[in-house]
Amino acid sequence: MGNGGVNGNDGSDGSREYHLPAGYEHCEKLRPVAEAPTALDRVKAIVDILYSPGGCPWDGKQTNRSLLKHLLEETYEYIDAVETDDRDNMREELGDVLLQSVFQARVCETDPDDPFDIDEVADRLVAKLITRHPHVFVPDDSASAASEAGTVGERAPETPEETLALWERVKQKEKHRKSVLDGISHTQGAFLRAAKVVSRVSKSPDADELFKAFDSTSETVASESASETAQAVSGQRKPSQSAATPDAYADELLAVIRRAQTDGVDVESALRNRLRDVESSIAEREKELRANRA
Repeated sequence: MGNGGVNGNDGSDGSREYHLPAGYEHCEKLRPVAEAPTALDRVKAIVDILYSPGGCPWDGKQTNRSLLKHLLEETYEYIDAVETDDRDNMREELGDVLLQSVFQARVCETDPDDPFDIDEVADRLVAKLITRHPHVFVPDDSASAASEAGTVGERAPETPEETLALWERVKQKEKHRKSVLDGISHTQGAFLRAAKVVSRVSKSPDADELFKAFDSTSETVASESASETAQAVSGQRKPSQSAATPDAYADELLAVIRRAQTDGVDVESALRNRLRDVESSIAEREKELRANRA
């Protein structure tokens, strides 16, 4: 095997030159990696080798479900690297997140009923990014394009908040969602799910009405306090000065957890149960809004 084959691209086309790790330059099994035209193709090639027969016994036995815990672990490790400004670790952990995506897709290729690969995943992603940004990718025939995208008469978003609201409206139309709650996973922790519910409601054109669902869910919380919280989240009212920093909000959450612990309350379970009430109330209010518009 010649050096050109094992070392990969020589950089003459402007791409980054790649060299196999020292001592592995003449490994025949690595030829697909060495000859891959791009860095991402090398990742696909090495994952394919490891997962295929004759590769790694552990990798070859993995399923989409068995890999989920690793996907979560690697994601949290990357988050930790970002939050600690560890640039070198970011390089490694982001690579691990990439590995999990490519590995998941490689396993999906073997599904007998509905196989797909990473290229289909990537193409679908690109199409989604185009259709979710109609304010950026305006075709020459902008009038007909806007009509198809359902954005006729809409002013182009000028702020990040308006952009997110547009993204949510386009996504809701693409996925034929009838509720702001559609697509929110119940497998995630209660806190993350609560944050997602609040985020979805805040982006809804009916936010003022839907946030009322938070006011009537608990008799143990003063409705005035709940209403103020909803107004703050929906942008109607700025948070109080005493709770204007991330640390202040975090301290409030920790204080609640400590009080719950002292009172013998499982705060995760309590929040999960309360979310069911909130979501039921939101669904009822959406149903009434649809009926009134019919």
